[in-house]
Amino acid sequence: MKNFSFLLFLFITNLAVSQRKIDTTQVDYVRYEWEIDAETTTTTLNSKFTKYKSGFYLEEFKFVKDSSKYGHFILFKAKEEDLLQRVFYKDYATGLGDALVTTYYDIHENPDSIVYTIEKEKTKKIVIPIEKKYKTTGKLAFITDEEGSNHHTYYAFGNLTQIQHFRDSVLYRIDTYDKNRLTTQVFPTRKKHRKKFIYAYDEKGRIIKRADDDYYFFRYQYNAFG
Repeated sequence: MKNFSFLLFLFITNLAVSQRKIDTTQVDYVRYEWEIDAETTTTTLNSKFTKYKSGFYLEEFKFVKDSSKYGHFILFKAKEEDLLQRVFYKDYATGLGDALVTTYYDIHENPDSIVYTIEKEKTKKIVIPIEKKYKTTGKLAFITDEEGSNHHTYYAFGNLTQIQHFRDSVLYRIDTYDKNRLTTQVFPTRKKHRKKFIYAYDEKGRIIKRADDDYYFFRYQYNAFG
């Protein structure tokens, strides 16, 4: 991907004082996705997905005529069992053509700020600060994002039980957790679409059922190798 090596170096340098180093030195595996034309049987590379042993992932989207500054990619961190649920990703950098979105994290791995770098005639940077508050136990109580505010509640033993998401003081989503796994998402203000998403897991914490689409239901099975 164009400029990615330089971009990653610059990104790590800027983050050195605010969060742990982004380690992309050791590759675990690389997966390619190709599109096959049914008539001509020609193939076109659509995306490249790289997993690093540090727990970071890089998904690069390939476009034939892409001459943009940053290209199109997502650099994020996630657990292997959470790759099927985008809600658990921690995005560190996203390339959107001539724009770069960078998220900075604190020592608890909660967002500190989001920076937009836009390349037009001149480079423009937009910094979105994030407000947050921790409980005396060190657990996150409240945090803002680009859409609004999010309030966290916990069981007596410290596990997350619920996150309430507000937009302009209106409760628009309720996430419920059990054993730190997302089990339901409820959307009180929705009228035309599914108002409740449901997730189920096996004893190893891997997702086995996912109902978070207005038209489809997903079921997952795993072989002996996971």
